[in-house]
Amino acid sequence: MMASEPIGGDPTARSRELIDVTVATTVERPVDEVFAFVADMENEPRWHTDILEAERLTEGDVREGTSYRVEFRSQPMSPPEGTVEIVKFEPGRRIVSRSDMGNMKPKLTHVFDEANGRTKVTRRIQIETSGRMTLMSPVMKVMVRRRNVQFLDNLKRLLEC
Repeated sequence: MMASEPIGGDPTARSRELIDVTVATTVERPVDEVFAFVADMENEPRWHTDILEAERLTEGDVREGTSYRVEFRSQPMSPPEGTVEIVKFEPGRRIVSRSDMGNMKPKLTHVFDEANGRTKVTRRIQIETSGRMTLMSPVMKVMVRRRNVQFLDNLKRLLEC
């Protein structure tokens, strides 16, 4: 007699889903100014309203390998703190970071493009969910998009003052 296999494949395999959201805005400031401000993650609590504090853990200039301890505003399904590491750093052009937030490990990319003396900032966040978090993915995607539009609006207002 052959052993039967469970319906639906490997019962130990977890379902996964990728939340992938991209938003953009144009800031009335030169690329170098906007890039420098965003690159220093210690500025994030001033425009990223989900972050209460960001503390640099590495010495020297911001570069690949720079890491931060981040304290988050209390929210459902979010840990109170986490770490962020810059994994790609192209001065004046692109910053890619990976976060460790418990069961979520988002990848965040900021791209900076010159636009007639202004700066187009594109923010892309990719969050891989697994297990029970996958069930929340459709709701999370809407929430993530809305929050990231708000964050860029805050950045624009702050830098244009």
